[in-house]
Amino acid sequence: MKNYQQKSFGSDGGHARYDRTGGVAYSHQHPVHPGAIAVWVLRRLALVIERLFVNGKYQFYKKTAVAPSALRVPVVKLAIVGGFAFFVFRNDTSVNMGMGARQRADMGGRPVAETVAYEEPPATKSAWGGLTALFEQKDYFADEPGDDDETRRVKSYIRRFKDVAVSESEHYDIPASIKMAQGILETNAGTSSLAKKNNNHFGVKCFSRTCKKGHCSNFGDDSHKDFFRKYGNAWESWRAHSKMIVTGKYKTLLKYGDDYKKWAHGLKKLGYATAKHYDQTLIELIEKYHLDELDN
Repeated sequence: MKNYQQKSFGSDGGHARYDRTGGVAYSHQHPVHPGAIAVWVLRRLALVIERLFVNGKYQFYKKTAVAPSALRVPVVKLAIVGGFAFFVFRNDTSVNMGMGARQRADMGGRPVAETVAYEEPPATKSAWGGLTALFEQKDYFADEPGDDDETRRVKSYIRRFKDVAVSESEHYDIPASIKMAQGILETNAGTSSLAKKNNNHFGVKCFSRTCKKGHCSNFGDDSHKDFFRKYGNAWESWRAHSKMIVTGKYKTLLKYGDDYKKWAHGLKKLGYATAKHYDQTLIELIEKYHLDELDN
């Protein structure tokens, strides 16, 4: 059998060779204590884990724009996430725990610890998509391939007024989900004549008998109950609705906070609309289109 020689772990210049039995025989040196090898391997492993942790934090910040230091997560858990992210972001990761090129060459290409290569299986190539879902919020208001015309029309209305709904909620403590659902229902997602001609998105009526010209218009018979307010733009309608809620009989609903179900039932009970299932329709709209996301 051909002999392979290397520099020993000791400092006395001795050599090691493979004997006929397949073992290793040492000459002119003391045998290396197994504990020393274990310590060396643990140090190399610690270095690898540290690199995984740092790389994971970098990739996390790169993909989410959120500084890891701003998250109150235990260090151990964050290290695990960082390590997982490292393997996801790289399709081929090699962790070399060998002794170095010179030592491997001296042993005839036989490293103390073989190179560990990790090749991501084809089935897990899309694992990044699952990791992204942990940090990114789904856009429920974006059009999807399976949406019908009505759904697309409603989503278009939501995208148009979602910022207004949130802003009004911040100013008047009315759930944005409730205002949006009412807007969708009262205007048929912005397509009703009342919305197009009067910019009236909440069916607000005019009960004044002495209002100025252009203040309201009639959409039925000559009864003053069929006159509806006219607004210069849609935003004025949203603001007028907010003021009407917080200053009139509906202000008692403010005690319900963001509980859209109680708001819906309260609006129906207080007579906001005569439709028999007005409250249930609002709730169904909110849950179908995930309007409660606007309340978060």
